[in-house]
Amino acid sequence: MQFHTPVAQVGLCSHCGRDVGVAPTLCVFRIGCHVESMVSVIKMEYRIFGKTGWEVSEIGLGGSWFYGRPEMGLKPVSHGVAIVERALELGVNYFDTAPLYGRGRSEEVLGVALSGVREPYYLATKVGYYPEPFDYTRDSVWRGLDASLKRLKRDHVHLLQVHEAEKAEWPGLFDAGRTIEALLEIQAQGICDYIGLTGSDLGLMSRVLKETDVFVSVITFCKYDLLTREATEELIPTAAAEGVAVICASPLHAGLLGSKRDQWMAQGRFADLYNDLIRVEKIVEGVDESMTRTALRYLLSDNRVSMLLCGVSDIDELEDCVSVSDGGQLSGELIAEIEEG
Repeated sequence: MQFHTPVAQVGLCSHCGRDVGVAPTLCVFRIGCHVESMVSVIKMEYRIFGKTGWEVSEIGLGGSWFYGRPEMGLKPVSHGVAIVERALELGVNYFDTAPLYGRGRSEEVLGVALSGVREPYYLATKVGYYPEPFDYTRDSVWRGLDASLKRLKRDHVHLLQVHEAEKAEWPGLFDAGRTIEALLEIQAQGICDYIGLTGSDLGLMSRVLKETDVFVSVITFCKYDLLTREATEELIPTAAAEGVAVICASPLHAGLLGSKRDQWMAQGRFADLYNDLIRVEKIVEGVDESMTRTALRYLLSDNRVSMLLCGVSDIDELEDCVSVSDGGQLSGELIAEIEEG
């Protein structure tokens, strides 16, 4: 698969006349439009996405905050579209969303932003959580997918994932008239290429990967980062053995390793991790990079990880995440020091 050379562009587009460096557009991705001058170049690294053979950007864009964070207030669709456009310019080719995110607003953003894009990209959404909470029945999956496709303005997605599989448990997933029956029907009809799994119950997800061959990817959320390595005990080794792609979502532990640190500590959220956080902060003081960049680079140093899924709320956050995809990894000594705790 051939990919356009990803660039960070600064200059005027000869087609639309807009300053790409100030108002991000899809100039290099829209038919008949190109950038006249380019000052700086940021190269994106790509990894193979499990058994699919896809070449995906090792930084993927999560759609949970396209519409702004609660403390920011609701942002217009154009705010999220600008984030997606900039991501494409920087070489991001994997976009993850769910009907739950903003009650469909995240999918609407991607429906607008990806319309007319000609470069190869991969789009993933989810079923089972919305519109009816924790309804994993066959009919609900079909109904939810139909609504998602309308918001996404398409008749096909590359990856369709079970959202928070532990809410359904094994019978809710695999019994007749339940989730897997619907997903296999959807795949057989060509509406999705592959099926993925997400959740927090590492034991359940490991069992599913061992005992079935339905899933090509698994998302782990806040289970593998600088503060915790639960997912490395069973889930990630199982996924590697089965050829299943591993996506690390919320690599900054819901912001505890980033901009949410002080807020979460003041509220007492994740209190059981504060000693680990303080220990890691002392280690990172001796590193010539920020906590955020060190956290992302730590996960990218594990070649079993297919992608980091970063949910960003503005272009600055996006560019900070993408800048880590430069092929650099943490030293073995630093990794050992981090993992000693």
